[in-house]
Amino acid sequence: MSPKAPSSVLLNPDKTFHSFGYKAEEEYASLVENDEHQDWYFFTKIKMRLLYKEKVSRSDKIEDECGKPVQGLTILSMLIRCLKDDLYRRLNMRGILVRDQDILWVLTVPAIWSDAAKQFTREAAEQAGIKADDMIFVYEPEAAALYCRLQKLQIINDATDSPETDRKTTLTERKILVFDMGGGTTDISVMEIKSDKEIHIVEQASGGPFGGTAINERFGNWMSEIFGEENMKTFKANNRSDYMQLLRDFEQKKRPIDPNENKPLCLQIPPSLKKLAEKAWDCNLEEHFKSLDIFPDVQVKKRGKLFLSSSFLLENFVLPIAKNVLAEMQRILAKHGDISCVIAVGGIAQSAAMTTEIRKYAKNIPVYVPLDSSVSVLNGAVLYGHENNVIKARVCRYSYGIQTMRPFIVGEDDESKKVRQEGDTWCKQCFRPLYNAGDMIKLGEVRTYDLEEYFKDDDRKEKRFKPIRCILFRSEKKNPKYVTEEGCFETGTIEIEPPKNGFPTHYECNVELEFAGTEIIARLKDNDGIKTIRLDFLS
Repeated sequence: MSPKAPSSVLLNPDKTFHSFGYKAEEEYASLVENDEHQDWYFFTKIKMRLLYKEKVSRSDKIEDECGKPVQGLTILSMLIRCLKDDLYRRLNMRGILVRDQDILWVLTVPAIWSDAAKQFTREAAEQAGIKADDMIFVYEPEAAALYCRLQKLQIINDATDSPETDRKTTLTERKILVFDMGGGTTDISVMEIKSDKEIHIVEQASGGPFGGTAINERFGNWMSEIFGEENMKTFKANNRSDYMQLLRDFEQKKRPIDPNENKPLCLQIPPSLKKLAEKAWDCNLEEHFKSLDIFPDVQVKKRGKLFLSSSFLLENFVLPIAKNVLAEMQRILAKHGDISCVIAVGGIAQSAAMTTEIRKYAKNIPVYVPLDSSVSVLNGAVLYGHENNVIKARVCRYSYGIQTMRPFIVGEDDESKKVRQEGDTWCKQCFRPLYNAGDMIKLGEVRTYDLEEYFKDDDRKEKRFKPIRCILFRSEKKNPKYVTEEGCFETGTIEIEPPKNGFPTHYECNVELEFAGTEIIARLKDNDGIKTIRLDFLS
């Protein structure tokens, strides 16, 4: 049905790993139907439940289908370890012997993920046995663009079917918008291809939790409304495998629906659900659906076949999920008047209904859909692993800065920020910017700030032997003044460990922050030299 497996994990009663993906779903369905599932642990949609939020902690837990909590970091590391071990197993079956140091692991992440979510994923991968130096991250829409730029346009479906389009050129020296609508999220990114060796990301990443999973959830909720919550609850509990097969059928059949053809989507209602509903309603399904307001857009015909018109599918399941990101795409297209084309990737890009909507918003700009759009991110990640310095610059999504004190300016600074220290008057809680939102940051570009600490006062002498912690703040504003302003959040902590004999009474150093690809690296420069220091985004 799909080259990608669902992020489902099944644990044994003792919380050890049992299975992943479709195998986990099928095994759990069997356990449920035999009423043997109570002591097992089954998790679905792991990435979305763990990582699509502002605050991410190492101690975060997620609940399984029965409400039993397990450490999220443990679950994600098991998922990554399963994929890692599966690769080694397949290579060994082919007689290809590799060592850990022979492989560079490329982890794809949504471009809209927070720094904390990326660090959480990195630590999960390390728990799964992947060394920190052996892995890199790539943003999913950027990976897709790396792949698509090498494809001849004649092997990419032109969703506009425009005969004037030059389909014999590759995506070089042009600005393109990538619309990546996958399972969990939708990412929109704009990149300018300067050459085969240089790409600039010229628009801040945007999007949200609007992927294929959200469409499936709307369908599941609609089924509960139509058949009744109690009936669906009983059906899912007693016929789990039938329920999961119904969702899989919807997942598979929703993609080729074309609103221009008005060909209905046909789903087979499981006999177990048909029997349950007819008993509850005291009539057959055909009669019941004829009495509903949605008839004739939704009908049940012989042998329990459910037919949904393409217009009903679009209006009730697809558009409510897609409208927010489509509006965002329209805003970006208006902002960048020189965009040459739109590339639609991800599983939902294979949906003619979704492509039609993208084309409406793109207007005269050609829309291309790779024939293998569902694995464009995967293919691009492999390319990125071989050439991970091709993205030379990226627009900064947020303003990053530290909390600091500076001399108080009478008449300009907030009186509540005034503080006396070391005999001078200072303004506290100031935002010292290192990167500003909207700035174009070159790959490897370093921003530095000077740090000066005094430990002369009696109440500060003991602090010479404790780490110096600098809080890194984040804001969507371009020039925030104070870290206490609305929309300004603590995002990370920079930690400087004291030397063996403690910091001197007057300590001076430089702290460097480098945007290295998709992550931020912190370094310390003082009298002892230069070294990488801890930058922690997790609480």
